[in-house]
Amino acid sequence: MKKLIFLSFVLLSTASFAQPHFVVQNGTTKVFNDINKAITEAGAGDTLYVPGGGFSISATVDKTMHWIGVGHYPDSTSVTGPCKIVSAISFTGNCDNSTFEGIDFTSNFSMGSADNELENMIMKRCRVRGTLYLRTSTDGNPNINAQISECVIYNIDGQNASNCLVEKCIINYMVNNFHQSLFKFNNMNLNNPTGWYGSNSNTVNGCYNCQFRNNIFSYEYDLSGVGSCEFSYNLYAGGLPFDPVNSTNSGTNNIINVGAGNIYTTITTTINDFQYADNYHLKAGCLGIGTADDATDMGIYGSTFPYKEGAVPSYPHIQAAKVNTMAVDGKLGVKITVAAQKR
Repeated sequence: MKKLIFLSFVLLSTASFAQPHFVVQNGTTKVFNDINKAITEAGAGDTLYVPGGGFSISATVDKTMHWIGVGHYPDSTSVTGPCKIVSAISFTGNCDNSTFEGIDFTSNFSMGSADNELENMIMKRCRVRGTLYLRTSTDGNPNINAQISECVIYNIDGQNASNCLVEKCIINYMVNNFHQSLFKFNNMNLNNPTGWYGSNSNTVNGCYNCQFRNNIFSYEYDLSGVGSCEFSYNLYAGGLPFDPVNSTNSGTNNIINVGAGNIYTTITTTINDFQYADNYHLKAGCLGIGTADDATDMGIYGSTFPYKEGAVPSYPHIQAAKVNTMAVDGKLGVKITVAAQKR
């Protein structure tokens, strides 16, 4: 039923590109012309379908909601346009169990309140161009159970959160301040930017008792404030970033000194400057092919369910639209092709 309702939303969006429509659904369906009105009127647990376009949010988000956009890759949103939230956005601690899919957040994304953590958040196939903050406080190491999958992220800061999963993501700056969390099949694409830690910034900072497995580290710099972590089955452009004898970090089956230019098939500018035209499949002959701990590739195209091309949401989206310019027998021909990922 939900996908049928979403299909109606897709058709509604196509009918009027000048006026975006925001659909709130939870058994019943309501349509709004303003995203802030839709957020305010939504009930806890409702699903908000966000169309293509750029939208600024001023409403307070303080309830569990399920946010579904049309995607952010240009080749899969050529009809609707990508779905963008263009303002910095915060979700209070009352937003436990919220989910996000197919949205480009062009600024910072912040979770939780100082005295109320946001727990059990799931983010899939989104882009965050600012910093993704998983907490507002750095006190303690609470289990927040965040799951982040198949996203393009500039910078991610757990603020000392525990029990998080980050998988099959393209991370273009740093991973900061996590405890007892798992990072697997990610592309860590820091490449000599000038940042918070000087001209040679570190990709992983302030992380303890975490696991890093089957990732690609296309950088050549050390770790900072990282202890008791396991680094196994990773591919490194440079040398191993820790001393396996004298540090508290450990790991096995890592591939080192590959060279940044010998990893990806096509990078159009620099490795840390994400471009939609880049091809992050491993280059022919790369030592990361077939050498993950499950015998798939290291990086985002490994695992049983690899990164999906275009990062299209698992809900129906408009793939193509054709509207005839002339009516025949009083009828105007309209052909809309709708597709969805299988997972």
